Amino acid sequence: MKEWIKITLILCAFGTLREIRPSEPFVTEFLLGEWRNITENQLNQEVYPVGTYSYLAQLVVIFLITDFLRFKPVIIISGLSGISVYAVLLWTKSLQWLQVSQFLYGLYMATEVAYLTYIYAKVDSTKYAVVSSYTRIAALTGRFLSGLSSQLLVHYELMDYRDLNYITFTAQILASFWALWLPSVPYGIYFHRNVTAHPVTTNIEDKSTSDELNVDKRSLRKNMWEACTLIGRHARAAYSRPKVLAWSALYAAALALFVQAQTYVQLLWKHIQEKSHTPVAYNGAVEALQTLLGAFGAFLSSYFARAELPAPVLAVQGIAVFVATYIPNVFVSYAGYVVMGMLYHFTITMASAKIASQLSDESCFGLIFGINTLIGTALQSILTAVLIQSLHLPITSQYYAISGLFLLTASGWLFGWLINSVKQKKNISINNQY
Repeated sequence: MKEWIKITLILCAFGTLREIRPSEPFVTEFLLGEWRNITENQLNQEVYPVGTYSYLAQLVVIFLITDFLRFKPVIIISGLSGISVYAVLLWTKSLQWLQVSQFLYGLYMATEVAYLTYIYAKVDSTKYAVVSSYTRIAALTGRFLSGLSSQLLVHYELMDYRDLNYITFTAQILASFWALWLPSVPYGIYFHRNVTAHPVTTNIEDKSTSDELNVDKRSLRKNMWEACTLIGRHARAAYSRPKVLAWSALYAAALALFVQAQTYVQLLWKHIQEKSHTPVAYNGAVEALQTLLGAFGAFLSSYFARAELPAPVLAVQGIAVFVATYIPNVFVSYAGYVVMGMLYHFTITMASAKIASQLSDESCFGLIFGINTLIGTALQSILTAVLIQSLHLPITSQYYAISGLFLLTASGWLFGWLINSVKQKKNISINNQY
């Protein structure tokens, strides 16, 4: 078996195990159930925002150290943080411990960047497109299995909402164990580019040890300076291109709006269920369907590589969110969420492809992906601070606001596209005159 295939299979196995979290489609029902004594308002105002802010703060650190630590240690930390999250959820009850679990969940989500960028440092650049699709398919497979299994287990009363956490907990243990088998990365994309591992000497009689340590410190400082300089040069070169800047802005905005909608959607569904007296929840089946159609949306985007579709797609997402909120029927809300999710994967995949086509240096792929994710997370944190903790909007008003922001983003993209089209026509007419 070729080495790059072996590495990809190991990484995909980790990604699938990491995403097997059947407790997540019903996490709101679990946290508001008999096992804890908290209110919907506390969950909305005091619990979920901790995860958002924690994710942003730790993503900044993780983004900076992942390449320096050469990926594998951060991937292992990802698995261990997942174990910690679900251990706290299973064996604690207080609101404070629930906030701790959200802090750990922020670390868990932030370390995902190591999983998504490890492959860029380990395989040849000619395989980037193939292995990137494999790792995303692996993650989507885990999410699909999570949604499907959780719905079946709950529907047939084989497990309650708390018991689902045991499966998630076990999957995180297996993922952490599997991560140990990942091959180490000898060179980073930016750090340790030309540095080989030196054996650690333990001979205390070696008189040159002090000099060697001084040389190593100077080499480390030089390496860090060169890496930071290279990162800055690559970022400036990438974002100085109008298309990279435009599609990166779309990537960040789409990510922020989707994650904001996804984080609190179970509270919306619970509100609609209580209002319409619908006792049965199909959250797991909905998440499975959303993942499946999301993968189809990502696949479909490859057939529209040359199209400029973000404006109508974003508009449809905004309408779907509005309908899912306005009509007091949980099945309509489910459908709106599925449509929004499918179109999100379509948009984010198209944006990634457009950005990648504009980058000349292979090492830019992981860097720009990380920066765009960081910006998107920052935007989502701002949405949380404004909509939830400043304005204290009720859950339906939050989703009306998200719907409006989707439509505003669509209008902004359409306006920019029109200006660019006018500029291109002017340039063509000027060139024709000469």
